[in-house]
Formats: sequence, C-alpha cells, structure tokens
Amino acid sequence: MNSIRENIKNKIYVKKGFTLIELMLVVSIIGMITSVQAVVMCRYMKIYRQEINSSRESFYINEAFSFIQYQINDAKYVKIKNNNVIVIRRKKGGGFNYIRTDRDSDIIVSYYSEHYSTTNNILKNVKNFKVEKDRKVLYVSIETKKGNVYKRCFPLEREEDQKGSS
Repeated sequence: MNSIRENIKNKIYVKKGFTLIELMLVVSIIGMITSVQAVVMCRYMKIYRQEINSSRESFYINEAFSFIQYQINDAKYVKIKNNNVIVIRRKKGGGFNYIRTDRDSDIIVSYYSEHYSTTNNILKNVKNFKVEKDRKVLYVSIETKKGNVYKRCFPLEREEDQKGSS
C-alpha cells in the first residue's frame, strides 16, 4: 500500500481515459465537420436538380424537333398558317395534320382538322411557338416558360401544289 501512496504523491501514477473536456471538444469538432458536409451536400443537390431539369428540358425539346422533322419528311407538302401552325398534307391516306399550340400552352398535333378532338402532345409548357417559311426552309422557334429559346430549321423537299391546298 505504501507504494501506491508514494506513486500518487510523486504523480507517477497516471489515470488512463478521457476527461469530460476532451470528449466535449471531440463532439464539437465532429459536429462542425458534419454540418459543413451537410451544407455542401445540400448545395450539390440543388445544382444537381437544376442540371437534371435543364437536361430533361433539352431532351424534350430535341424530341419535339425530331417529331416535327419526321412529320415534315413524311408529308406530301407543308404550309404555314398565321406563323404558329404547321399544316402538313399527308402522303398516305390524304388529309391534313396540324402542328400548333393549344389553350394549355402545349404543342400538339391535330389529325384531320385543326381543332379536331383527336390530338397528341408533342411538348408541354411552351411559352411561344413560332414558325416561318422562307422558300424551301422551315424555321421553327420554341420558347419555354423558363425563357429558354430553341430554334431549328428544316429543309422542305416538296412545294405545295395549288390544287390541294386547304
């Protein structure tokens, strides 16, 4: 027993373990690192969401242009009405298809008649849809509700015959 008392008096005996202050310091450092990581992760997720929405919008616009190009290439002839309606005379089966905007600001294709109830959506949430024709080139401009403007030109292979116009 004397040896233990001597060790305590001489401060040779060292108590092993952590003190309360050391534990609080470690917990506060871990909390700061975690909060910084959470802020960085939230910012990254916001940027990621914006990029996904931008990529999705670009994809839908390109698909709309592809559909319009397919309709134009498959047409007997194409004419423009009021700079916002593409009138397509079909080769097979006759009749007309109309690519236009509806009252919900969607670009649609109407079959057989301009305001026929049978329609298909091409693109949703469009602010402005404008079409211009210059000789054998068709210029299509689409403005989204976010303000992005996409333009594309399409070659026209055939001219409208004057007898078959609507």
